[in-house]
Amino acid sequence: MELLQVTDLTYAVPDKQLYENSSFTLQSGEHMGIVGKNGAGKSTLLKILLGSVLPDEGSIVWNPNATLGYLDQYANMDEALTIHEFLSSAYQELYTTEKEMLKLYETYGETGEDQLLERAAAYQERLEISGFYEVENEINKAITGLGISNGEAVKQLAALSRGDKIKVILAKLLLEKPSVLILDEPTNYLDQEHIDWLTDYMKAFENAFIIVSHDTEFLSKIATCICDIDFGEIKKYHSDYADFLKQKAHFTEAYQSQFDAQQRKIKETEAFIQKNIAGIKTKMAQGRRKHLERMDRLKEPEKTIPANFTFKSAPQSSPNALTIEGLAIGYDKQLLSAFDLQVKKGEKLVITGADGSGKTALLKTLLGQLPALAGQSHFSPQVKVGYHSQEIEWENTEWTPIETLANKYTRLTYEDVRRELAKCGIKRELADKNLYMLSGGEQSKVKLCDLTMQPSNFLILDEPTNHLDVDSRKALQIALKNFKGSVLFVSNDEQFYTPIVDKIFVLEDQKLLQQ
Repeated sequence: MELLQVTDLTYAVPDKQLYENSSFTLQSGEHMGIVGKNGAGKSTLLKILLGSVLPDEGSIVWNPNATLGYLDQYANMDEALTIHEFLSSAYQELYTTEKEMLKLYETYGETGEDQLLERAAAYQERLEISGFYEVENEINKAITGLGISNGEAVKQLAALSRGDKIKVILAKLLLEKPSVLILDEPTNYLDQEHIDWLTDYMKAFENAFIIVSHDTEFLSKIATCICDIDFGEIKKYHSDYADFLKQKAHFTEAYQSQFDAQQRKIKETEAFIQKNIAGIKTKMAQGRRKHLERMDRLKEPEKTIPANFTFKSAPQSSPNALTIEGLAIGYDKQLLSAFDLQVKKGEKLVITGADGSGKTALLKTLLGQLPALAGQSHFSPQVKVGYHSQEIEWENTEWTPIETLANKYTRLTYEDVRRELAKCGIKRELADKNLYMLSGGEQSKVKLCDLTMQPSNFLILDEPTNHLDVDSRKALQIALKNFKGSVLFVSNDEQFYTPIVDKIFVLEDQKLLQQ
């Protein structure tokens, strides 16, 4: 059964045509991955499908019987509810039916009317068929699966971090089992254990879903078809992610050859017209001009600027970069008990572990942004720290990337800043846009550009691959591997950190354990 039909979709943003005359469908049970480079228009496509953004042209037609579930990171939530209460709302209709049933039984007990008993029995049968009596079990499985302990189920939503709120919204969506699930980067705030759980869940998901993700390992395991946004169009591949990559490579090569051949033909024709338009071959030249005017010209493949992050190294002579002695960290409660650690000059360490275990809190404590509960840590006197936070925050989102960095590095000219941004994959037209107009991945590149512009010998990064596309992740991986200074970063992306680090630490049960 066809759930969604997209026909001749056209949409442009200032200075860029995202897609033109693109068509595709979503069939019942299809597991669709949406891929494309940062800024290609993946999240915008989801908004168009959901009706929150109107296309310039084309139509979006959903099957009238389709129910949609969308992971909205900024959804309005009644934050006075507990986690359990919020998840239970996924079954609100069943709970209402149960109340009606119990009311009928109660009234029957008072009046003895058989008609009431029959109606109550019909309600009970409906609840049994709907699996109502397994609801608590399903809620508990969702809570556990997404890394929310049963003890936290009574915690109010207001007390949760943004990452935890996203997990709770996702859990509710999974419980509701809509006919189409729409998720935008669902693995960004999940640790590896819960990514594995989500992967298994999505593979077994009987209904259809549309997922935007840069996590290639995740997509490789869950997607049965791929929609690729490139060349100003949306092209659907009826294959898994691995086969899509092979088909895309052949398509890209063939398209480039066709474009080059057409350009040669256009130049030859234009040269003939210019030479003969006023001569004896005027009619022939006019005919070729009309042919050129009617020609369906191929779009030039977009020239993407590959990111080439290079972190400037500051000198350091001390053999030890960071010393930690008896350090205990936490907020209102302890997250990590006292531990000792020494980071040597040029050493690269990663900290992984479950969400909420205290990884970010540890980095903030080392940076002095959060007071230690016990013990101490200190960098050697020559250490210059470069920090990349997990959150994308700006002093002023109305500024352009050039204005943002030029206001910070006042000795540099705008052209100097523009060159630095270009090295990090931010093209000229992006550098002149307001920050709020950039995608999450493009903003992350601007943040990383800022980090490359300040000499350091100790990099501290919190989930640096969030929002970055595949090519940018690879570029960052190479840059960190080549960096001569020390690196301490938080990541659950095993494919990313394994080639980089000397040591892997897992934060678990309030202990920092070396693997």
